[in-house]
Amino acid sequence: NLPGDHKIDFSTDRISVKDRITEIVDILEAKGSVTFTELFAPNSSKNEIIVTFLSILEMVKLYLIRVVQHSQTGIIRLFYL
Repeated sequence: NLPGDHKIDFSTDRISVKDRITEIVDILEAKGSVTFTELFAPNSSKNEIIVTFLSILEMVKLYLIRVVQHSQTGIIRLFYL
């Protein structure tokens, strides 16, 4: 049994790729397009970043979005198809 100051909280809010795709679609339906960085909150966890990236890859594979990188600024933008 660990003292109170040595306990570790392993509970996390996990989101599935499917759920994140739904969230991204909702964002894109409202805005039409969004930059890659706009999909991440400033305090995003490693898990949220990975799930978002996998969701983007799956959406490209399913022809739901088009991803374009500006040649001069390097900004990556996602367009809803």
